[in-house]
Amino acid sequence: MKLKTVRALQGVQWVRAGCRMFLRQPLAYTALLALCGIGAWVLSELPLFGPLLALVLTPVVNVGFMLATREVLSGRVPGPRLLIAPLRDPLHLKRLLQAGAAYAGTMIAAMLLAHVIDGGQLTENMLAVAEGRSTPEAVQQESAFLFSVLLRLGLLSLVSLAFWHVPVLVCWGRLAVGKALFANAVGCWNARSAFLLYGLTWFGLLMLFVLLMRTVLTVFGLMDQPMAVTQAVIPMAMLASTVFYASLYFSFVDSFELADEAADGPSEAA
Repeated sequence: MKLKTVRALQGVQWVRAGCRMFLRQPLAYTALLALCGIGAWVLSELPLFGPLLALVLTPVVNVGFMLATREVLSGRVPGPRLLIAPLRDPLHLKRLLQAGAAYAGTMIAAMLLAHVIDGGQLTENMLAVAEGRSTPEAVQQESAFLFSVLLRLGLLSLVSLAFWHVPVLVCWGRLAVGKALFANAVGCWNARSAFLLYGLTWFGLLMLFVLLMRTVLTVFGLMDQPMAVTQAVIPMAMLASTVFYASLYFSFVDSFELADEAADGPSEAA
């Protein structure tokens, strides 16, 4: 396995390639995301360890969507079987669950750290809104609330980068979890400028969506109606999530070259 030279602008190309993949098979990608959403909802309803299990299975979902993108590049329609395909190999199953357990543990540790740093301010704000002691609008105007949100987003982003390529490295690269974590760290650092532009591109698209949504809702006098806001946000959130998952494949094949790589080429080929 070798590292590739990654230019900064490739971060933008990953987002564009994800959009192209989605436009080739919008129904198939949407169906895959819907299945994952249903699965996550079912797990969240299970007592005690349901939500934790959903986090543990995150690497499996990542590999499933990367397989889906390979299918689309090959001119085939990705099916639901791809979501369980990584689990058919006992070694892959073991390593993906190990990676998932490490990912879940790190995510929980990051949230606990954020709770300690902000003194539980975000939790207090959420309780105040739930108990009617405050309103969402009042909470959002507090500087402490913004700090708490940005703190958690920053920590979650770092955790995501720490595990970014790990799922596919343990499957396609056949690496143990520890070696995959190290290879991922080296790969992400090697492509740091591309990842920076990748994140900035997503942030810019998010801000553009918020601006457009607020403008449309204001024009039609719906800004103060929570149901209308929800109906506008959910479809766009699903679209953004699907494109994001479709783009993961390109960040990997542009960063690593496997000895027996079965990938279909870098993002320019999309």
